[in-house]
Amino acid sequence: MLIEALLPLFRRSAANSRILNISSQLGLLNKVRDPSLRSMLLDEASLTEGKIERMASRFLAEVKDGTWSAPGRGWPAVWTDYAVSKLALNAYSRVLAARLARGGDRVAVNCFCPGFTRTDMTRGWGTRTAEEAGRVAAGLALLPPGDLPTGKFFKWCTPQLYSKL
Repeated sequence: MLIEALLPLFRRSAANSRILNISSQLGLLNKVRDPSLRSMLLDEASLTEGKIERMASRFLAEVKDGTWSAPGRGWPAVWTDYAVSKLALNAYSRVLAARLARGGDRVAVNCFCPGFTRTDMTRGWGTRTAEEAGRVAAGLALLPPGDLPTGKFFKWCTPQLYSKL
């Protein structure tokens, strides 16, 4: 992954480094209907990159065999493929933030949901412009070191737990 390849550069920086992943509230755990999947993602003490990769592989296998939408599968119901990718990104960001903090690295890892933004993806619909979303993202990425959290999910300007149910 790109982030893993860049970590040595982030670690060498004299200043606090920052990773701000652009995500979506569609990747929040309240969209997951499978209790075992939700439980696995909520258990931050044992959550690993490997478990996140297995979750994504399971989804891809179910898409391939056509069973992903069967009752009991529990994947997010809206924009499922996009939501699962953001679910994985949010979970990975939390795992990475915890790993870097344990290692004493001065690298903050957070996620940002710009909300319903007027882009090609929304076919020009949205309550915000891309420029407005970019200004908020830049403001979060440039927070002063004393105000810089790690392992957070920001919905617009407000930090929320990615696992909020």
